Amino acid sequence: MATQQPVGGSMTGPPAPAQATSANNENPSLAKESKENADSTSKLWDSERQIVSSLWKLQELEAKIHQLRTLLPDRLLAPLVPIVNPQKAGPGRPVPKTPEILCEQLSQAVRDGVAEVEEFKSMWQSPEMKVIWDRLDEKMKECDGDYPQPDGVWEQDYDVLLEELDKEERIKEERRQKDEEEQERLRARSVEGGWKGIVESFRQKGLPGVRILLNKNETVITVVLLKAGMAFDIQEVDGQENKGYSEWRVSNKQYPGKPKTKLETGILICLNSRPRKWDLAYLLDMICSYSEVKQTQCAKCNKMTDNAAQLPTIRRPKQVESPDGKKIVSWEAYHQDCA
Repeated sequence: MATQQPVGGSMTGPPAPAQATSANNENPSLAKESKENADSTSKLWDSERQIVSSLWKLQELEAKIHQLRTLLPDRLLAPLVPIVNPQKAGPGRPVPKTPEILCEQLSQAVRDGVAEVEEFKSMWQSPEMKVIWDRLDEKMKECDGDYPQPDGVWEQDYDVLLEELDKEERIKEERRQKDEEEQERLRARSVEGGWKGIVESFRQKGLPGVRILLNKNETVITVVLLKAGMAFDIQEVDGQENKGYSEWRVSNKQYPGKPKTKLETGILICLNSRPRKWDLAYLLDMICSYSEVKQTQCAKCNKMTDNAAQLPTIRRPKQVESPDGKKIVSWEAYHQDCA
């Protein structure tokens, strides 16, 4: 975004609501809550990202103000320009052929202008901007109105700084997830009994409508979903080179004379495109989430079938808290078009 010239003076937002100081003094719980909110707000503004994000929003507001200044007379009356000044008429700005066309062009310009003003008002009065206006009001009170005024120039393009901060945070988060995943892989390899121990632990859960079997050579794990009328084979395959771990691939259990259905194919695609391909426990849990696929609604549209009469075959993990306070994975179902 190009560097913008400030509108002039400091921008102030809608007045902050009056503080119920006396009520807080009379009610200790309200006073405590007010203090906690203040502490939380103070920590918020200690964040470099919050400050840069707020400056970017202010910079965007100012850019929109400059854009709005071109509404009158330039953009709202633009359809009249080739009529008033024929020299400016051209392929991109033709002279309206009829009064009706001119009227429609003027009407459309007004509609676009009103929409632009409403968009600006919505942005100015948004909850995100209210946090900034409240902060400005707070600092003005602390300084008795003697708040540093802008020098007339934005010294930084804060959208660029914000993008750099977002990139740094993404890199840190990816590194954290990678380290966490490596630790989980180490824990999975140290499970007593190895992958067979993981299979046995799932068997012991006694999940209704689910059977977990091993073939004679103990090289294929078969998960049978009785209610869904489907079965899947799981086999260990070589993972990424030099990574020191294997991956697990899923295939449909083949029954003579029974062709694959679209439902089974869709589920298989989702299973094999999952993350954590090394994590057998994750895969078994994901397969079990399809045990009632024919009774599960889409988490987005709340319907059983989509416009193509297909059931939701996509599964996305969501961390939830169990009754005993532990973090567990819950699987949300989505149609292909809703995912």
